[in-house]
Amino acid sequence: MAPEFGQLFLISALAASLMQFLLGLNIIPLNQANRELLITRFTSIHSLAVFLAMLCLSYSFLIDDFSVLYVALNSHTNLPVPYKVAALWGAHEGSLLLWIFLLSLWGASLAYSQKFFDQTIVLKIKSLSILGLVSFGFILFIIYTSNPFERIYPFPEQGRDLNPLLQDPALAVHPPILYAGYVGLAVPFALALASLISIKDYRWAGIARIWAINSWLFLTGGIALGSWWAYYELGWGGWWFWDPVENASLMPWLVATALVHSLIVTEKKQLFNGFSALLAIIAFSLSLLGTFLVRSGVIISVHSFASDPERGLFILMLIGFFTGGALIIYALNQKQSKPLNLNLLSRESLLLLNNVFLCSAAGLIMIGTLYPLVLELINSEKISVGPPYFNFVILFPFIPLMLFIGVAVFSSWGGTGKKLFVNINRLALLSIVFGLTIAYLILGYETPLTTLGIILAIWTIFTGAMPVIKSLRSPTHQLVKNFPMALAHIGLGLTVLGITVTSSYGITFDDTLGFGQSKQVGSYEFKLITIEDRTGPNFKARVATVDIFSDNVKVGSVFPEKRIYDSASPSMTEAGIDSNLFRDLFVALGEDLGGGIWSMHLQYKPLLRLIWLGPFIMMLGGLFRLFLLKPFSREI
Repeated sequence: MAPEFGQLFLISALAASLMQFLLGLNIIPLNQANRELLITRFTSIHSLAVFLAMLCLSYSFLIDDFSVLYVALNSHTNLPVPYKVAALWGAHEGSLLLWIFLLSLWGASLAYSQKFFDQTIVLKIKSLSILGLVSFGFILFIIYTSNPFERIYPFPEQGRDLNPLLQDPALAVHPPILYAGYVGLAVPFALALASLISIKDYRWAGIARIWAINSWLFLTGGIALGSWWAYYELGWGGWWFWDPVENASLMPWLVATALVHSLIVTEKKQLFNGFSALLAIIAFSLSLLGTFLVRSGVIISVHSFASDPERGLFILMLIGFFTGGALIIYALNQKQSKPLNLNLLSRESLLLLNNVFLCSAAGLIMIGTLYPLVLELINSEKISVGPPYFNFVILFPFIPLMLFIGVAVFSSWGGTGKKLFVNINRLALLSIVFGLTIAYLILGYETPLTTLGIILAIWTIFTGAMPVIKSLRSPTHQLVKNFPMALAHIGLGLTVLGITVTSSYGITFDDTLGFGQSKQVGSYEFKLITIEDRTGPNFKARVATVDIFSDNVKVGSVFPEKRIYDSASPSMTEAGIDSNLFRDLFVALGEDLGGGIWSMHLQYKPLLRLIWLGPFIMMLGGLFRLFLLKPFSREI
């Protein structure tokens, strides 16, 4: 009965989300206090109903109810219990249910937020109404095109099993984290639209900023975790492939980053209100675009959940409705404002400039991602836009962005910039000296672009840390309020440093090795010792032992695997990695060529860990801002 109850809860959530929407339209005669109370309660009912539907589907997985089509296609009696739970979002139908569940949680968090006061209650009501409409559209989509509770008869005795690529701890938690970021952008979107149609001023910005930071945090964590998974799971040691679905997560992250900074200006200086609202609309629209790319079947990717164009058409209609409608509301409610007299080197101007660079980067990525799809739609010609395009065009916005990030740190609100260059001259010189030292004396010169990347990364780290260093002798609140910005900028600098160094100085070899044979990769020697069989809970594996030496001294051993799962799936690679903060040594086991000879993929990657350490530090900055600055909130 669990699937039937799950279906009933979904229908209840559909009805509650519809009431949530209708209560915001003022078609039901109520005073404002009662309207707020009712819309809050219907938001709670909506969230509870979706949560219970999730529990029903989880229960079906745990008891191996293969009469449910979705369970039969994505589970197996031998599947470990944690992966049975993760299988809930392992394919199209369940991932959409997770999407709706997270949207309902964000809506409930907004409904019970203490950020609203008497003058902004109407903002709360309208934004919850808009979130109800978004949820209504997607629940309708699930019920009619992607029902996870559909029964089959006769049902199989055994399930098809979960995709082996998804049977991994990192990828089990990666989708919920990333989806929380995607869906969380619906809250700034709803607040922006609610502001445009109700209070029509900047007061929404301070409320939206908290949810924008939350969404940005989850997007940062989800993207970093997905990159880490791709590195060790897909077998060839790459950490970013410019896959269309990877791009679909990066684009909203870039715009969400711009949104967070724009909301700071709108909240503090009552400037760029329209621009902030537009960024909120674009950020959520890009998250809907990511939903379309993953579930439409228009792309082939390890991230794709569906291959049904009819579902994609439904999602495309939702994107057109919400994005088109939001842009129409935005256009109709824009007032002609007086020209702003901003100094070019004021903090407001520099933040605006950096936001333009961030949005430009997102736009260039969108062009490369969607151009092949548009071309195929027009003349059926299939082309691929790969890493060479993205690696080239991303430099144009990011080089000046990295430069002006550091400059903006030392600027002041409404400032003229007279003291700006005095403050940054020494730091710029120090960054150049450190960058040249690293590029020439430690790593060895590669290219001018590599050297520039290292210098800009060092510049971003130094300028991020300097306000904290300068405020060590200041009152505590001054020191504390600089921490979030400092951590975010230091994390970005570390990430860029890791990307630059590992891309320029990394070494990759594809070779064959027999037992006792070795291969030199950089200053390291990889030696194949043995290959043994191992049996897991639902797979069989061939496990190699590879010893690694440097100057004839053993520095470690790694154990790469080739796994065959029970469900006649292709072999899967589990890389063997020996790592520290300064370098990664990577081994992927290839094919058995006979006679004790195996193909091997070997890599040396310097400073690779900085690529994931950087996002972790950036997230610490965001968490610091959300949870540790409340005692100083009035001063910040």
